[in-house]
Amino acid sequence: MAQRNAGTQYMMLAQTLLKQIRGGQYPAGALLPTESALCQQFGVSRITVRGALRELETQGIVSRKAGVGTRVESATPGSTFVHVGNTVDEILRFTKGFRFQTLTVTDVVFDAAQARTLQAEPGQAFTRVTGVRRAQDGAPPVVYSEHHIPTMYAGPADRLDGYSASIAELLADERGDRVTEIRQSIDAVRLTRAQARLLETPASSPTLRTRTWYYGTQKNLIVASIGLFPEGRHLFTTVMRREPAG
Repeated sequence: MAQRNAGTQYMMLAQTLLKQIRGGQYPAGALLPTESALCQQFGVSRITVRGALRELETQGIVSRKAGVGTRVESATPGSTFVHVGNTVDEILRFTKGFRFQTLTVTDVVFDAAQARTLQAEPGQAFTRVTGVRRAQDGAPPVVYSEHHIPTMYAGPADRLDGYSASIAELLADERGDRVTEIRQSIDAVRLTRAQARLLETPASSPTLRTRTWYYGTQKNLIVASIGLFPEGRHLFTTVMRREPAG
């Protein structure tokens, strides 16, 4: 494999493996070669191999289990968010391929209840963009989301329709900044009837709510987002390791 930077290499390897899976070399249910074998086969580092496998896992193509290996689940990306939340880059990447459909763009000033929900100060001004994301046209939405952008930085808000990557990253780029910190909380809520209609699911469906805050290099808020994921449309995975004893 041609020598490139690590970010390019893992994406190239992921695309190569996906072509092999779609070509039938590794059908659904088969195990991919071990990390060591892939390193040797493609002449890349273990970091690159793991990045490529995480990318395929994020798309729902493979699943990974300690002691078993990497199992092929499907030759096509699924309609479920598989959220691998171990680093800032992984969280920013997990919306990739899910197209955002803008529903509303409005200017809001937070009242006390809104401020509590998003840990802001009452009276703060934001531009709120609401929308849904889909894996493909005609498929049910996988998430309904609300993105609260500080009004002075909300220039790109009208250009989000059809975007299929991280909105936070786009907003940061527009400001000449980058996302360096993400804070997130996850809980369960009940959908309103209007939200249930948008998500094409019964109002009684179990629903995960994510509240996510994205910060730039100066600890400045780039966007505060709320996501609502009905049952079966979101899988959150993470890895935790114990630090070695001092």
